[in-house]
Amino acid sequence: MHRKSKALVPILFAAFALSAMTASGASAAGERFHISVEHAILDFAQDGTEGTASWHTFTTTVGELRCTGVEASVTPTAKTFSEITAAPTYTKCNKIESGSEGLTLHVKMTSCDYLYTAERSGTHAPVHIQCSTPGDHIHINVTFLGSEILCMTIPPQTPTSNGVVYHTVGVSPNRTLTIEPTVEGIEYTEKSVCGSAVANDGKYTGNILVRGTNTNKEAVDTWWE
Repeated sequence: MHRKSKALVPILFAAFALSAMTASGASAAGERFHISVEHAILDFAQDGTEGTASWHTFTTTVGELRCTGVEASVTPTAKTFSEITAAPTYTKCNKIESGSEGLTLHVKMTSCDYLYTAERSGTHAPVHIQCSTPGDHIHINVTFLGSEILCMTIPPQTPTSNGVVYHTVGVSPNRTLTIEPTVEGIEYTEKSVCGSAVANDGKYTGNILVRGTNTNKEAVDTWWE
């Protein structure tokens, strides 16, 4: 009887180990991005018409840095995926002074982009700033006295608070996706006329609409779950 008990130990251990691996795999799956066809194109644009809903605002010690236009294009290679990497182009950017548009700003992504992760950690999904060239930063330039000069740099990082919230809009097969960032704890360095401080209290807000199309530019179902 004692020998049988000993023989059962490795069997039971293997069964428990397999059970634990299966549970871990299930919990790690989490939420994913989905499109109904392979090699679709995901087009990013500001969500909403002109006004507060469409503003993309970076709040810093320098003040509010606001853009009213943002766009990007991404081509996933699969129908289901856990990450989206996008390098947006920002337009119509200004430093807000006393509630009005002030100096003109220019956002230069250099070799940097945003890595959006589908799986939530709490109520938000993390977003990361990454740069393919070592030493690169996102540059925010300002037009000052007729010249474009460096105002601020933002290094590669994972901001320390909040993140993004995804919403699927509509019903199958005509769904789109919105990305709602409330990213806080962003590190940045002031430069030149904008100052010299290094801070990590930056906050980024501004909704994004993501639409999927096929190679014939026809809308395809796009969702997150």
